[in-house]
Amino acid sequence: MAWSMVVALGGFLFGFDTAVISGAEKSIQQFWNLSVFAHGLTISIALIGTVIGSLLGSRPSDRFGRKNTLYFVAIAYLLASLGTAFADNWYVFLVFRFLLFIFPKFPPPTGVAG
Repeated sequence: MAWSMVVALGGFLFGFDTAVISGAEKSIQQFWNLSVFAHGLTISIALIGTVIGSLLGSRPSDRFGRKNTLYFVAIAYLLASLGTAFADNWYVFLVFRFLLFIFPKFPPPTGVAG
């Protein structure tokens, strides 16, 4: 049951960000004066991170164990969230937003494996 909650939380976080970013995307574009390409990349970097995270998520679990991987994911997600919140330029925001979406995709292969 606990693993199901962890996996569900990963899905919830992705859906939550999709809803939040759709309301903030124009403000983000204006805040950093982004071109059309940079604006699209800023929004879609989450999907890129999600795909890469899904492809690579099982490897840390195999090497370090599920429990240790989930501890790492929790800490990494917290740090990536703070990095996104306190980003002082667009490049930093983009990197942390990318990292933010790699980590939540680690738990599904981790949770399903057991």
